Amino acid sequence: NKIIAINNLTSKFYSYILESHKLGEAARVYLKKRGISEKFWKKFGLGFAPKGWENTYKFLTKKGYSAADISQSGLIISRQMRSSSEYFDRFRNRLMFPLKDSRGVVLGFAGRLLEQETRNMKHAVRQEAKYINSPETLVFNKGSLLFGLDLARDAIRRSNETLLVEGEFDVISAHQVGIENTVASKGTALTDKQVVLLSRLCENVALCYDADIAGDAAARRGIELLDNAGVNVKIVDLGNHKDPDEFLQKDVNGFRKVFKNAQNIYDYLIDSATGRYDTTTASGKKKIGQEIIPMLVKINDDLMQAHYIEKLSKVLDLDVSLVSDAVKKKSASVYVSEDTIKSFGTLNKQINLDRYFLALFLIQDEISQQVLNLLNASDFEEDTAGSFWKMVRDIMKTSRKSTVSRILSKVPKQFSEFVDDLYLININPVFNDREIWGAEIVKIAKRIKREAIKRKLTDISKAIKRAEKEKDIKLLKLLSGKFDQMSKNLKEASI
Repeated sequence: NKIIAINNLTSKFYSYILESHKLGEAARVYLKKRGISEKFWKKFGLGFAPKGWENTYKFLTKKGYSAADISQSGLIISRQMRSSSEYFDRFRNRLMFPLKDSRGVVLGFAGRLLEQETRNMKHAVRQEAKYINSPETLVFNKGSLLFGLDLARDAIRRSNETLLVEGEFDVISAHQVGIENTVASKGTALTDKQVVLLSRLCENVALCYDADIAGDAAARRGIELLDNAGVNVKIVDLGNHKDPDEFLQKDVNGFRKVFKNAQNIYDYLIDSATGRYDTTTASGKKKIGQEIIPMLVKINDDLMQAHYIEKLSKVLDLDVSLVSDAVKKKSASVYVSEDTIKSFGTLNKQINLDRYFLALFLIQDEISQQVLNLLNASDFEEDTAGSFWKMVRDIMKTSRKSTVSRILSKVPKQFSEFVDDLYLININPVFNDREIWGAEIVKIAKRIKREAIKRKLTDISKAIKRAEKEKDIKLLKLLSGKFDQMSKNLKEASI
């Protein structure tokens, strides 16, 4: 709490310098040159850390904070070589961006050198980084935050989509033109914690990164994490623009158009590879396969994977069975990291969607009827999971007190080992928050529902083939009707 109080006070100090003090004049000029209006630099809480070694340190000590407390916040650094003072300011002569959690609490800062200062540094003996961030503290972890999420959260929920960019100026420029569902990952190395934040708010993410995603290993890893979390990933093509900020400053309507027409990630990757390599030569086909097949292996949805295997086979002019076999062969050697398993609990074959849902269900003691109505026992793929869920619902029908502890006190011995296994699943602590938990459990229930419908469609499809073979017209008509209705149900479940 003390670190957060120091951060909030420092944020106000930096904002005052930017908005009202003569020391902030150069930063005000710089922001206007970048096309950022005063309304929006205030909205995002931007500030300015002036030149000098001890401005922030002296300000905070005058407010009653000790050097030890300020040091823990990461705002000052221990001075080893000078005798005048023990500490000096971490951020000096920098435009300041407060880094907040989804509720707007300032947990850390990012500081950017102004353009003139950046040019001067090119001739300096010791060059400073253009951007620096707060160090890891008791409250700040860069990989756990998304810049702008406190302002974008409602818009993301309404649109069921996030525009994910790299930097702070990309976010501010997007919000300034009304694209309010925009946040920044601060680099292309998307983390599992950032993916958890995104996946609980929406089902669709449009990536708009500066770098070519096809050749960026860190970006590909982020795509894998998003796909594992059940998020649909699309790519916004920047064309000849260096970043979203530049694109938005020069051509707002053009940006809106490419955002609206964002391409599915796997279409983008295949098109990118075929644009760089010759699809008519053996070596070209080999390079395309080496680049694309590892990505197809990691697609969780069987129908989507089959679709892109077929597309790649057409692009390479190869039999679909050859591409399918290559994907299966590659799949056998794919290693899933422990961090990924711990984050989502759904990638391990023993920890499937069914068990993940039930493990989530057990971490909140209070149960609502809405949660119980999310799924039927028949929706679960695993028989034991379906039987356990049926038992839970049966107990709740005859129980006045709706709590997990009440249910577990009545669990038959046949489920004891199953329940123990559920409690061993490592659920991310972020889901202890009931609001976050509620969004996640609804999202997972929808995925289970969709998978159940897909299984039924597969069964009906097989029955249709048998009916066609046996020329049973009456049965064929009945099954076709069921297939059409089930396809409609799948479409509705995907909305």
